[in-house]
Amino acid sequence: MKDSLAHLHLICEDWKRELDFFKIEIAYLRKRLEEIASKNTSMDVLKHVEHFENKFSIMAIHVDELDHDVHLKNEALLKEAAEKPMYINVKMIASDENLIDLMSDTSTDFHATKKEFYRFLSNVM
Repeated sequence: MKDSLAHLHLICEDWKRELDFFKIEIAYLRKRLEEIASKNTSMDVLKHVEHFENKFSIMAIHVDELDHDVHLKNEALLKEAAEKPMYINVKMIASDENLIDLMSDTSTDFHATKKEFYRFLSNVM
């Protein structure tokens, strides 16, 4: 599907805000996990704590890498817009389906993990 430079730029800006939100939330979730780990020494709880520590670390790395990719895509769009100012609103650029899929998968994974983590919290607290 073809999109305009202006539309793709707006999508990248939305993605950057979403990824910034994920970074903030992951930091918050890690803090909550530390609280649980400091108050519980049960092997079952510590097993879940380790699971979520690993999951949050992997998610943070993935979000950082995706943020970098979105930043590069946005920079390329801005460069092209500067070179072709008359074509900013013309639908001539193919959408980056790979990046769209990565953002969708990241969002789905984030929300599923957060829901799983909150279920864990409700059982432990």
